[in-house]
Amino acid sequence: MRRDLANALHDLAVGKAPVKQPVAEGEWVERGAGHFHLAPELFVQLSGWSLFRFPQGELRLQAGELLLLPPKLQHMEQIGSEEETPFSNLVIYAEHSAFSCHLANEKAPGEPGILHLEAGHHPEAQHIQHWLTDAARLGRQPRSIEQAGWRAAQIRALVLAAGAGVIRALDDLAAEPRLEPPLIARLRVLIHNQLGDHQLSVRGLAAQLGCTADYLSHLFRQHGGEALAGYINRQRMERAAHLLCETRLAIKEVAWSCGFDAPSYFIRTFRSHYGMTPKAWREGRKADGR
Repeated sequence: MRRDLANALHDLAVGKAPVKQPVAEGEWVERGAGHFHLAPELFVQLSGWSLFRFPQGELRLQAGELLLLPPKLQHMEQIGSEEETPFSNLVIYAEHSAFSCHLANEKAPGEPGILHLEAGHHPEAQHIQHWLTDAARLGRQPRSIEQAGWRAAQIRALVLAAGAGVIRALDDLAAEPRLEPPLIARLRVLIHNQLGDHQLSVRGLAAQLGCTADYLSHLFRQHGGEALAGYINRQRMERAAHLLCETRLAIKEVAWSCGFDAPSYFIRTFRSHYGMTPKAWREGRKADGR
């Protein structure tokens, strides 16, 4: 995985690997199929192809290309290969102090799966997130023909910095004793990717990971220090708080984005977690200037 990433970064540095970015306007979170993340996501296509569908269009990623998805852009992914070489890509994500890098394969026809994952906490993660966020912001700004070359150079440099940070973090992670089983690391990624799905459940996650719900719950509590269902709810509440502060989404849209079909149930859950309604939370953050 490190070698594949290093080769892709080399091609990016010499101008052989383009960084693609989708064109989107306005608020990107919409009700419908797909999922989104609160931080940028970087895809490195190693072989085969990936077709990304967005609310306002689609983008096809070919071998040797990179795709930088901006924060909060809802998307679906279909994958495949037209040649004998099977589909393969790298997916990089960093948010706050946590980062992950996984090698994806085709687990079912047209559907990507996690073949190998490395994830953990590292001081470099926050820098990786900021570099990718800045690159995504540059890609969304209007630009003249004269500025296009310099803008592309800036984006390439920022993505290179982020990729180099991932390699450094992976090397440091490899030198440390593993703190939790690989199954739990894969579980966290699955939860992260499916947080907006109102059908997300411990039983469904266990089926995806090939184990029983009881075993998964026991293993997570043993290594995570909390109940798995409680962890899922906490992640949903933290996402809700972020969306309430950082977007103009209506309360019902925030509810859907966090995996709640009924806004009334979302409001009760949010009040139980934070001690106030989502509306009061949003108004309080505006009053504080946050």
